[in-house]
Amino acid sequence: MKIVKIIQWDMGHRVMNHRSACKGLHGHRYKAEICVEGDIVTKSGASEEGMVIDFGDVKNIALDFINNKLDHGFMVWDKDSELIDFFNNTTGHKPIIVPFTPTAENIAKFIFETLDKKFEDKYSTGLKLCSVKLWETPTSYAVYEK
Repeated sequence: MKIVKIIQWDMGHRVMNHRSACKGLHGHRYKAEICVEGDIVTKSGASEEGMVIDFGDVKNIALDFINNKLDHGFMVWDKDSELIDFFNNTTGHKPIIVPFTPTAENIAKFIFETLDKKFEDKYSTGLKLCSVKLWETPTSYAVYEK
């Protein structure tokens, strides 16, 4: 069984070597669909009985990372010396320095890899993170799954 929790946040980035307007500084209202898979909990009397995992637990796990690390931040590839210099010489910003060009594909993978180990399988139901679908615009998304 699969369940999905949707998390949204605002974040800026630029795709440094891109041929289009995405080369410039811009931002998005990102939406991540966090898909978790496992068997339904059958332990009698368990709070999660009848569920794969409580949606609130998925939300708390994802928001802990997304709100603290990504929300209202600006994702910068560590090879983008112009922006690294800018953030090193200013205050009041939230740079997110990453070792990849911040495309939707790479960000989806980054979120997946960050959240993957945070889902505890306390009922031995095979609980695991299945995929992260990252919407960059209302009509464009990338999906990362193991």
